[in-house]
Amino acid sequence: MKLTGFMVLFAVIALLMAITVTVQGQSTALVNIKNSAFMPGTVTISKGGIVTWVNQDSAMHSVKFGSEESRPLAKGEKYSRTFNAPGTYEYTCGIHPSMKGKVIVK
Repeated sequence: MKLTGFMVLFAVIALLMAITVTVQGQSTALVNIKNSAFMPGTVTISKGGIVTWVNQDSAMHSVKFGSEESRPLAKGEKYSRTFNAPGTYEYTCGIHPSMKGKVIVK
């Protein structure tokens, strides 16, 4: 099957939407670390909720909020954090700073 320019553009847009999908109003959220990206890139949880990150890459990654950083996570390892105050929390991978994500707490 030959892909047209429109089909390729549609596939790229669908991928970008999947990466930035927001999980609304949940008390827990799961973020996969895969292909050197946080997926989804943004999650929304309720105050007091927990976000868990799972590294699915063979490379080591971490989750860094300002000066607070998880330990380096090997493939299959997890890190969880509880968010007790409303706000927007932006984070990066401490090892790969170009990897970025966001937690919105309602």
